[in-house]
Amino acid sequence: MFDDVIDAGTFHAAAERVRAEPYGTTRCAQAEALLAAAERVGDTALVGHALVGTIVAYNYGGESPKSAVSMGRLLRLFDTQPASFDEGLTHYVFWYLKWVTSSLLSVPEVPLATIRRFLDDLERRYRTAGHSMRPVHKCRFYLYDHTGDKAGAAREFEAWLAADRDALTDCDACERREQGRWLTQQRDDARALEIFGPTLSGARSCAEEPQITLSDSLIPLVRLDRLDEARANHLRGYRMVRGQAGMHDIVGRHIEFCALTGNEGRGVEIVADHRLWLSDASGSAMDRLEFLGGVVVLLRRLVALGRGDLPVTPMSGTDGTAAGILAVLERELAGLAARFDERNGSDFVGATLRERLGREPLADSLPLGVRSALTAAPAARPAAVPPPAAVPLDELLADARALDAVAHPRAHLVWEQYARAVEDRGAEPPDRAVGELALSRGLVLLGRGEAGAAMTGFRAAAEAFDRAGLPGKAAVARSRAIVAALHPDAPRIPGPAPEPDLDAVTDDVTDLVEAGRADDEDLAAVLMARATAARMRMLAAGAAGDAHALPDGPDDGEELGHGEDGRVDAGASAEHEADYDAEHEDDDHAYDGRGVDHEAARDTADIGAVATTAQAVQPVQPVQAARAAAEAEVDRLAAVAERLTLPARQADVAEARAHFALLDGDREAAVRHLRTVVDLCHAAGRPWQAVQPGRVLGSLLLHQGDWAGAELAYLAVHDAARDSMDTAEDYAEVLVGLANSTAPTRPDSARDYAVRAAHEFDRLGDRPGAAYARRGLAELLQNAGRAADAVAVLEESLPDIAEFLGEEAAWHARRRLAAGLAALGDGAEAADVLAALARDTAHGGDAEMHAEIAAEAALALARAGRREAADRAFGAAIDAMRPLDRPGTVIRLLRAAGWNLVENRAPAPAPGTETAAVDRGIAYFAEAAALLDAAAADGPDLDRALERADTEAEWTEALWTADRNDAALALADRAAARLEITLPRFQDRYTAIVTIAARIEHADLDMPALAITRIDAALAICRMTKADTATTKLTRIRNQLTT
Repeated sequence: MFDDVIDAGTFHAAAERVRAEPYGTTRCAQAEALLAAAERVGDTALVGHALVGTIVAYNYGGESPKSAVSMGRLLRLFDTQPASFDEGLTHYVFWYLKWVTSSLLSVPEVPLATIRRFLDDLERRYRTAGHSMRPVHKCRFYLYDHTGDKAGAAREFEAWLAADRDALTDCDACERREQGRWLTQQRDDARALEIFGPTLSGARSCAEEPQITLSDSLIPLVRLDRLDEARANHLRGYRMVRGQAGMHDIVGRHIEFCALTGNEGRGVEIVADHRLWLSDASGSAMDRLEFLGGVVVLLRRLVALGRGDLPVTPMSGTDGTAAGILAVLERELAGLAARFDERNGSDFVGATLRERLGREPLADSLPLGVRSALTAAPAARPAAVPPPAAVPLDELLADARALDAVAHPRAHLVWEQYARAVEDRGAEPPDRAVGELALSRGLVLLGRGEAGAAMTGFRAAAEAFDRAGLPGKAAVARSRAIVAALHPDAPRIPGPAPEPDLDAVTDDVTDLVEAGRADDEDLAAVLMARATAARMRMLAAGAAGDAHALPDGPDDGEELGHGEDGRVDAGASAEHEADYDAEHEDDDHAYDGRGVDHEAARDTADIGAVATTAQAVQPVQPVQAARAAAEAEVDRLAAVAERLTLPARQADVAEARAHFALLDGDREAAVRHLRTVVDLCHAAGRPWQAVQPGRVLGSLLLHQGDWAGAELAYLAVHDAARDSMDTAEDYAEVLVGLANSTAPTRPDSARDYAVRAAHEFDRLGDRPGAAYARRGLAELLQNAGRAADAVAVLEESLPDIAEFLGEEAAWHARRRLAAGLAALGDGAEAADVLAALARDTAHGGDAEMHAEIAAEAALALARAGRREAADRAFGAAIDAMRPLDRPGTVIRLLRAAGWNLVENRAPAPAPGTETAAVDRGIAYFAEAAALLDAAAADGPDLDRALERADTEAEWTEALWTADRNDAALALADRAAARLEITLPRFQDRYTAIVTIAARIEHADLDMPALAITRIDAALAICRMTKADTATTKLTRIRNQLTT
């Protein structure tokens, strides 16, 4: 390697190639090879530079212990051959001496006496050379801090800050980092963050910053409850250090942050991404201690949560589970700490480690916006704890009935507690309780779509109620069996129906009420069943296509204001920039009546499945007769509910009428009815039953652009959705709705809701929902100028977006990712993303979208200085754009393609190639002008006068840039003459053309008089046409040329 290094020139060229390598094992090896080449050449200065190169490679490449050897050799050369060290190389000696001196602390095998000798030598050399003692005090501070001498550390800290800064002082960002760390150790978090501030804001930076300070800020921010900043700093900071050699300790801090903020799943993913580091002990012992410390904090947390069996990552000598890896790493950590403590003669490192490992979580849950749930978490929700044996059965029974009376979503769990208690105690439940339990189980089964089993349960309930002398309750159970039989998955039995019809059941319960053997609620429940059955038949008739007699449903199959992908597009209605993807798939139906029967929460299954199935066939237009029958049944229920003042049944009626209104496309009426539903549910003391109607109400208001009204609708059901496990899915959707409704006016709130929604979807294992939420979150972040956060979210979400949202959604997300990367200054990476996207959309995608992406890719490649790739991309983009009747865009692309070849000159072109490339570049401008000549008229994409002015101004400048002065002057004369008659409209272009021509005459052709004459003539025209801006600029140019 480096056989071509024969002198200083070839050495420095090779050194430049080594510096272009990323830090890591390869760069360390190349630096060592370059040192060998320098020794072969025999030039002491080159050997010195090569030794410096190894120190840098070791320090940033995870092999810092080796740097002391290189430093020792460099000092010997400096002391014995000082004449070989020029000013620059001498500066390197002093600069890296402080580095190596402080890094010795990270090697437990180096005795403290040796480190102190290094410190004394550092101080002697700095004093002799007349340098500030600031770096010396800083290095002594490190020693005292590392060994636990707080008094000595505090003394040197103050001396460090008091000493003058000079050329050998670390950069301000690095100094602030170390100062902030000391303050954090003292729990002065607020002051530490104030010190970190300029680095975190981007005002200070260096090779190591801001990525390290971002990690140092995490725990202080959480302790001060500045959670949004902590979230943002984790997303931004982890992306910068992920997989980077020499950043083991920093990655460990991100893992610890996840462990202490309820993001254990995220921590596991980071560990898995760095699994090779778990077994690699080749680097700095202190960095390994810091990295493994963060990992062990996470693993201990998992074990404490009862997740010790969670698979984390394969690791030699373990079973790969949290508990298995923890046992191995705890032993290694204890050994590492013991090595330092033995060297230091104290237990400070071990005590500090024990304090770190014993930290309690700082936050129960800090949603990050990226996947953070434990991927192997049990899918089933925890069941209610079985009742203690001492609780009497009659108390359990009373609790179950009380919850049933208000249709509480957890009522069925309490019924199961009662059933287990009865079985465990060998008791015989009364027939009424048997019926109630069977009814509860039947409703749960129907909710799962198990209609046949539900029918059996309802029949058993009816028989038990009959035995108990409760014929009214038996009639209710039979009515529900009839409704279950209408379910599409219900078994079809040939012959006469096994159940009495609803008319007979209704007659029976009416007679029973009149005879005092049933109560009014039994009658209302049966009427609810009639209404449910009628609506199911109505929807089934509509699905069968017999629907010509009714008004159309929502136009173009549009349901509840959702976009094409089934999400509310809040941005489309109001043209605001958030365009946050809204409601999840469960709301894709014109309101389907889920939750219609408020007698029990599980009655939501009565019509939900059939409504969903029916509406999957578009459009939903039931026949007139079925519709009339359904409305009549709802009216009949309404009369009884009003007469008996039953708020829950009145809510059912309002919900059914909202459904009818949506089928008619009357969203205003639907909104009125849904408001009534929500109000009645709250009035009845059943807020959980307002959740789904409230979600649909919010969705409708979003579609109408009523952001404030939508927010209020979602807030009205937020707490109820949050507080019940049975509405967990609804809660995630409510958060999405709140993100939509606040995005136009309060984007900060929208981002917070979106982060929480993604977290909830993760917790539920709903990866499509999480992907939708994160796609919208990324856009909200990008619109807020938080490109780093947006990029972090998109990079981690793209696989799920592609898998669950489809190819086109992934294309849009990748396009947004490229924009974010460009905003961060990662132009080359942005160009790579767009170039790959252009290839992927070339076949099968929308032609216009592909053309736009191809154009963006070409422009990005040009900005990144990749001329050849950009030239090919411009050709492809122009070819894709030509068939789309967008001549203005084609003209602008031709000009950009020309600039790519004229400006991005090859560094060492082969003879003749550069001239040919420039000729092609100039030809692009000529082609743009020809297209303008051929254009017959202006259009949506083309303002001929504007494009003419831009093309001729840029063409003139390109000719001048390419040293085609004669052609540039000729074009400038023609273009200026054309632009004069347009003034003052295009005065900026006119000024540019006149200026270029004058500069050519003044400097390139050495004809200053002609240049001044040209400007004077132009000034006269500008004054005459009142082109004031051009007059001011040209006057300034004239003054420059005459002084």
